[in-house]
Amino acid sequence: MIGATGELGRQVAGALAERGGVEVRAFVRRPLPEGDRAVIDVIVGDLRDRASLEHACAGVSSMFLVSSPTQDQVELETNAIAAAERAGVERIVKVSNIPIAGLESGLHGNHRAIERRLDASSCASTVVQPSFFASVIDKQRDLIAQGKLVLPTGPGKIAWIDPSDIAAVAAEALVRSDLNGPLHLTGPEALDGDEVAARLGVRRIDPPLGRWRDAVVASGLDPWLADSTVHLYEAVARGALAETTGTVERVLGRPPRRVFVS
Repeated sequence: MIGATGELGRQVAGALAERGGVEVRAFVRRPLPEGDRAVIDVIVGDLRDRASLEHACAGVSSMFLVSSPTQDQVELETNAIAAAERAGVERIVKVSNIPIAGLESGLHGNHRAIERRLDASSCASTVVQPSFFASVIDKQRDLIAQGKLVLPTGPGKIAWIDPSDIAAVAAEALVRSDLNGPLHLTGPEALDGDEVAARLGVRRIDPPLGRWRDAVVASGLDPWLADSTVHLYEAVARGALAETTGTVERVLGRPPRRVFVS
């Protein structure tokens, strides 16, 4: 598992552990804490280090691939794909995002380039393409405690999805051979910013995107990622992520979880 220490990777490892009979190897930059029972084998390495990648891929049948949203993401994930091919890995499950017409640069451009590389790979692949993680709202917990929520997405609705549903689908894709190609994952309903704020019992703030971008960059966000997010929010305002799909229910045999409800 590449990305085993992240929010999603930990849940995928846990879902695999619950299935039983699946050995999980984590490829991490730093050792895992003692007592992480979901992971049997840990290899410390880096996506820039070919030797550590080859060590991690040896004897592996399926690879879970997720990495941080950085400008060099294409290079890093391509290194992992190439290592999987050399090791004879049978399947790669990559976490991506839902394609949006007109977004071909920034983070969306990264994912499309990596998906094209997977299409050309000798490994079978599943691309998990979720809508917005509902957990991104958790980053505003301090502001929410003050009765406010910043969502600069205009009138656009988003089919928010619970990350645990994404993890459950990814875990299925790692052990099943019938889940190939892109899987568009959404929650059961689409909500605009006002509806999200109402469910949380707070007031929604919808600042101009230029002002929002300047604020998050000043707080430390990578300008490249800030620009990617601005383009995404512009698309959301136009309705780009309002569609819901039945993919979660088709894969898991149950509806996706509702979000922002107690």
